[in-house]
Amino acid sequence: MSSSSLWAVLDDTAAVFSNAGYAFFKIEAHIVCAIVVVILLFRQQSSSDQTEARIVWSRLLVVQILYCVVGVVRVLVDIAVIPKNYATRYAAAAVIFGLFGAMCWLVFMYMELYQNSALMKSKRVRILTALPFVLNIVLLAVSGFFPGLFMDFALRTYTRGILYPFMMAVNFAYPVAAVILSVRRRSRMTRYERDTVPVMATYPAFFMICGPLQDLNWRIPFMCYIIVISDIFVSISYADSLVSVDPLTKIPNKNALMQKLSERFRKGDPETLHVFAVDVDSLGRINGTYGRTEGDKVLVLVAEALRKFSKEEHKCHIFRYYGDEFILSADVADEEERELFTEHIRNYVSNAAMSASLPFHLRVSIGWAKYESYSKTETISGLIDEAERSLYDSKEQVGLRLGGREQGRV
Repeated sequence: MSSSSLWAVLDDTAAVFSNAGYAFFKIEAHIVCAIVVVILLFRQQSSSDQTEARIVWSRLLVVQILYCVVGVVRVLVDIAVIPKNYATRYAAAAVIFGLFGAMCWLVFMYMELYQNSALMKSKRVRILTALPFVLNIVLLAVSGFFPGLFMDFALRTYTRGILYPFMMAVNFAYPVAAVILSVRRRSRMTRYERDTVPVMATYPAFFMICGPLQDLNWRIPFMCYIIVISDIFVSISYADSLVSVDPLTKIPNKNALMQKLSERFRKGDPETLHVFAVDVDSLGRINGTYGRTEGDKVLVLVAEALRKFSKEEHKCHIFRYYGDEFILSADVADEEERELFTEHIRNYVSNAAMSASLPFHLRVSIGWAKYESYSKTETISGLIDEAERSLYDSKEQVGLRLGGREQGRV
């Protein structure tokens, strides 16, 4: 069967839906979809998390709401409630197509920003990623005067023009790229970061799958359904991440620490398991002198240094325990390796502070505890308490060595 015959069959099928009263069904679906997305948008706008990634997601939700509204208008044109002619049919189809392209582009941007892509930090790169989408918008505007380019509504049903496959490919390039980049980053991620890969790959995949289905028969609201499903999916995943991920430093929090150690304890006696408590010295003085914003930057800097350390030097897991204290869990064989471990932590933090050109000297104190059967470190709470006692002992010794003038500095 030729492609033209296939489109004719699909259009005939669409006519059946039309005769069966599809219009009310599709309008209802788009209205419900819009209401759900408005609720999600309101929740995001009310959220304290207004990071760049979440701001982009808010814009994506706005575009999706517009998509649903224009979808209703397109149905009204199709059933001639709004005058049905070439101009109205083309305008409705072109706007829908443009909004779909905007969704694909914003999905790509959200995925990259959510995963802290280094490329997206460059304004130039962001502009370059938007150029294909802008090209499509220009082609949509120009093609309105040339029926054979994008779509032709001169006949009973619309026919796709010669540029249509190219323009669709441009739109789908965004979610395809988002999936590929998410999967490629997996090897460089920590265990908890890898848990986000299914979400990062599935969200754009929704648009990759439903886009062609919507194109096959625009009268069936495939995209409407997938918008609701994918947005709820992301919202639930994001809510779950808030339970186990620290919102400031983006590393696992105390809940994740307890879960990780519980899993380790269930596997048997972790004879080489060590817990290291890392504390940022004089953070209160930094907050008082330079402001809490600078103090938050210090916590993010230390978290990034520990994250880099865990990836490059040791197979360990890092967590923000509370305040200015971080916990690392790792398998350490002996005392010599333990000393090397703590020294490397200090070096990574020191190098990060030098690279950031901080206006003050940044130090950390480190305490540790080793798991031992039939002792107070046999439980999770006992292991962490022992590491914190070691941490405070270290800070007191340093304070005595410095004559109390730089209490807690190492």
